[in-house]
Amino acid sequence: MKKIIKVCILSLIIILSLASCGTIEDDPTNQGTQIDDNQNNNNNNPDDNNQNNQNNPDNNTTEGVKFSVSLIYNKKIFIPDEEINVIWKDEYSSYQASINSNGFAEKVLDGDFNVYLDKTPKGYTYNPNIYVANTDSPVIEIELIKISRITLGTGKELYNEYQITQTGTYQSTITSKSKKVFYEYSPKKAGVYVVESLVNVYDDVVNPKLDIYGGTFAAKFFTETIDAGGKYIKGGYTKNFKWIVEVSEQRIGNVFTFAISANTKTGLYPVTVDFTISYEGDYYEGMIVSKVIDAEEANFKTPEFSKSEYRFVNSDGGSGNYYGGTANGSGLLDGTNFKYNEETGYYHHYDKTTNTFGEILCAYITKPCAYYEESLNMIESHGNKNLTVSNGTENYKQFIENSYAAACNSDGVCYVTKELMEFLQKFSVSQRLFFDGNGFVESTGVYAIEQDQWLFACGYYQKIS
Repeated sequence: MKKIIKVCILSLIIILSLASCGTIEDDPTNQGTQIDDNQNNNNNNPDDNNQNNQNNPDNNTTEGVKFSVSLIYNKKIFIPDEEINVIWKDEYSSYQASINSNGFAEKVLDGDFNVYLDKTPKGYTYNPNIYVANTDSPVIEIELIKISRITLGTGKELYNEYQITQTGTYQSTITSKSKKVFYEYSPKKAGVYVVESLVNVYDDVVNPKLDIYGGTFAAKFFTETIDAGGKYIKGGYTKNFKWIVEVSEQRIGNVFTFAISANTKTGLYPVTVDFTISYEGDYYEGMIVSKVIDAEEANFKTPEFSKSEYRFVNSDGGSGNYYGGTANGSGLLDGTNFKYNEETGYYHHYDKTTNTFGEILCAYITKPCAYYEESLNMIESHGNKNLTVSNGTENYKQFIENSYAAACNSDGVCYVTKELMEFLQKFSVSQRLFFDGNGFVESTGVYAIEQDQWLFACGYYQKIS
């Protein structure tokens, strides 16, 4: 009898050692990226599984390792103001814990788990298909991505699409099986671009689709539907789409039109489909290799702001620190109010009547400015090349992310030198922040003539009387 028991125990150990949690791997055939094991066929409800584990004394064990998950945004822990649960899921079961007031969700577990969230903070998303935790690596930091804003178009039909002017991460709300959300994207530089959905393959409820349209700005026609190429689980319902577009110099200025729709396993709507448009690399048909720009004037003191308030640059003198314009509404970015001071090496507020220099001008680098919703040192976090300007010939990534970001104070600003002013001007032009009334900043009600648009990120500290 003892021999039989030993054999049974040995067999059980062998079976458990062979069971493994699937992992996402790259697929060189571009037919999609799958998980080898069919870990999602049980389709258990995470809440049900967690409740079962809590009610079963055998599962509620102190043996194991403390697994923890935190949310990260802009390189800092993000503490949500709503209840968000972290889910650890393997082939057989799932567990969950809420993110606490310190920004962590913790659970004592043993094994290999895919990690994702039951929801995201409003205005943010993340890639739900890349996080894996195990007893050797139990600590996970989930990087949040801010949803990029769209200010033009309705997205309801062809010729009235949402008009996307930059790479980033976007969110579609699909209201029914028959509805689509339409987009129009016009790349600013040659290169390889990728449009890819970020639907949770472990939740396995929503299946996104991408319809591609050809033609010109004035005459468009349907060409194909893409419902594969991205992340998926073998045998699963969710298959993320991935569309690769090669843009030559000759195609710059052309528009690329697509529409997003989704089927659901439950039949319940609305559902959201997050997707990214990213710059994946150079396209070498006549491409120019970008010159890396180094900072030469970044060794300066950090701005002081004790007993002062920060005022953004515009004609009405408004103040505020949020995306969408100044607190007083709108205005003209007037460069005649500011002048470079040879003695200090910075731009200053300038009194044209008395010909005297006033407060030193500052620019937002490590925090979003009043008119642009993402900090300049994080602008390439989506995989694009927004810091490569001047028609792709100058790369300012090191200039901003290393040199000028290090010189910022706790408000995220640094003093404006000549070379920083030149970068801000080139960045504004390349991003079309001011574009014949249709620019990104102009949509907030703020305007500038050509040579003054660099002031979009600028302001100065004014002493409080």
